[in-house]
Order: sequence, then structure tokens, then C-alpha cells
Amino acid sequence: MWGWLRRYLQRQRELAQGVDADLVADNRWRYKLAFALFGGALLLGLLTASLNLVGIARLFIMTLASILFVAGLLVGRWAAESAFLSKPGPEDPPKIFRK
Repeated sequence: MWGWLRRYLQRQRELAQGVDADLVADNRWRYKLAFALFGGALLLGLLTASLNLVGIARLFIMTLASILFVAGLLVGRWAAESAFLSKPGPEDPPKIFRK
């Protein structure tokens, strides 16, 4: 466990020094965008439910909310795939296996 903490702290120091800082910043931006898209979809869904819209207006708003929701899922998945940027590196192998 302490090895993991040591690697985590080392990774945080590297990020503070600028190693992969731009990649981490881009990934944070993707997470914020995903949550904004989810929030927009939720707000449009609540708007439709509260205004009791009918016909083409309801269809248009619900379609837009669905598009925002799916876009939020895609951007969130993209951000989750890049989450390894802030994780510490793997442990070194035991000394017996080193050359």
C-alpha cells in the first residue's frame, strides 16, 4: 500500500512540474463538458415535463435532450479512457526479476 502512495505522490510532483500537464488539463475539460451536456439534457427534460408541451415542440426538445445525453455519454467515455494520465505508474518488478 505504501508503494502505491509513494508512486501517487511522485506522479503528483511530476504533474506539478509540467509532465503531461496539458494532457491532464484537456482531460479535465472533457469531464466538465460531459457533465455540462448531462446537465443540459436534464434541464431540457425537466423543462418539457414542467411546461406540459405537446406536439412538435415536445418532440423537438426531447430529441435535443436525447442528443445532449448521448453526446455526454460519448465525451464522458472519452474522458474515462484518458483517466490513466493522473494515475501513478506501475510498481517496479521485484529485484530478483531485474536484469
